[in-house]
Amino acid sequence: MKLFFCFLVTFLSLNLLPLELQENSSKTSNPNKINQSFELSQITLILNNQNHDVITELTAPRLSVDSSSEKLSILNPLLKVKERNKSSKTIRASRGLYNRISNLLEFERNVQIKISSITQNLLLNTNKLILDNQDGSIISPVDTYFQSNDFHIHSKNLKIVDFLERQNKIIFENGIIINPDTNEELGSANKIKFYLESDLLIMQGLAVIKQKAISIQADEIHYNPVLKKIIKSINSKIINNS
Repeated sequence: MKLFFCFLVTFLSLNLLPLELQENSSKTSNPNKINQSFELSQITLILNNQNHDVITELTAPRLSVDSSSEKLSILNPLLKVKERNKSSKTIRASRGLYNRISNLLEFERNVQIKISSITQNLLLNTNKLILDNQDGSIISPVDTYFQSNDFHIHSKNLKIVDFLERQNKIIFENGIIINPDTNEELGSANKIKFYLESDLLIMQGLAVIKQKAISIQADEIHYNPVLKKIIKSINSKIINNS
């Protein structure tokens, strides 16, 4: 899904996906080249997609453009995704970088995702996120810490599928599930899939769930973290923890 970027500022408007020159530009010129460095203050970035039930915008106090770089630097970016069912998602960071060539929007340092709905509030903290504006997916190649009311997950990296749409799936790599009340480890797996519309964690690859004096190890475990209950397991065995 391709998105269209439009920065709205006082007395100035720029189209940025990809950044194009005016019609009177030379046919031999590079359409992605900026010939002059400049800064913009108090910008609003509108992202239009084909789903009219979702409104997405990014705001920031400053945008810096370096003519020698293919990236635009954004100070303290705030991305908001609002849905008509009153759900909302935000991404905050100390710094953002928009790559005009690859069409990637990067968030760096003190990055936080907040997902809010009528039934749940979710937080995710990390130091780097990359939003792919072609398909609306997000990846984090560094350590992440995910928090919900019923469980936390610490992972080495993650991917969020269709972040700019209603349906979301978070995939945690090398994830550890933590009890938020005791900070004890509840389980782990090479890959953990969490579907936001359900209370189900699908754990794949060296999956382990700890339950009091025993641990269940399996190739795959379907686990409900709200009920603290295993729904399904594949090739499982029980290990005595004592």
